[in-house]
Amino acid sequence: MRVYRAIYRNTTLERYAIQYAPPIRIIVKNGRVTLEGAVASPGDKTIARLQANTVPGVFQVTDNLKVAP
Repeated sequence: MRVYRAIYRNTTLERYAIQYAPPIRIIVKNGRVTLEGAVASPGDKTIARLQANTVPGVFQVTDNLKVAP
């Protein structure tokens, strides 16, 4: 939940949270976070990764997000 909040409470990324199925899928296992899905811009992709890295207890983030055309 902390990673979800860190990403979707960011003012740039909060627009993704109001969608029926938020496009950023967050997978957490033993402090390792994987981001899957699609975002609208390279900047959104970077912000999502950086926000996930700010969460205490996260020591690795794998960014598999794609930028939608």
